[in-house]
Amino acid sequence: MSITYDYIDDYLYRIAQPRDPLLERMEEYADTNNVPIIGPLVGRLLYNLARTSQSKKILEIGTAIGYSGIWLARAISPVKGSLTTIDMSPERVKIARKNLAEAGLDKSVKVIEGNALEILPTLKEEYDMIFLDSDKDVYPDAFKLSIPKLRKGGLFIADNALWGGEVAKGGKSKDTQSMIKFNKLVTESHGLSTVIVPLRDGVLVSLKE
Repeated sequence: MSITYDYIDDYLYRIAQPRDPLLERMEEYADTNNVPIIGPLVGRLLYNLARTSQSKKILEIGTAIGYSGIWLARAISPVKGSLTTIDMSPERVKIARKNLAEAGLDKSVKVIEGNALEILPTLKEEYDMIFLDSDKDVYPDAFKLSIPKLRKGGLFIADNALWGGEVAKGGKSKDTQSMIKFNKLVTESHGLSTVIVPLRDGVLVSLKE
């Protein structure tokens, strides 16, 4: 899903740095099996944000097949960091664990299978970065439950913030309304400095001040 002009997307993908065979294979799998992943452009953005923020502990809500998890885990591997990622699909969790193992990251990534809204209250750690990319209807509640677990100076990031441009148009679908509510909730939250980057489907980045 994209909100930019096709010719801009074509250019960005054309000059994108090459990925290793595992990531390319995962991209092909996602495309063939209609699995939503962040893609290489947002993957590189996450990697850079994790590195520059010197994150060591990251929480991801929405594992899917482990694509974004690999980008994040690789970013924090130089500092022996850890990633905790949550997904409620047993099938996708199984695939994610296999991909993470192939990437050599299974020891630094903890994959939790279950409902994120039930699991988040049980997590006791403080995180340097939180990445949200799950079912859109849970975004507002996932934000409320996870933001207290983010350290001061940490980054809260969410994919699909522009939802195909529908949020700007005031779309009436359930997912669009959830994203409108979510964006309003985050941007109006005290103590957060927030911007939405119009890359791919919109990436929300908030700094906890």
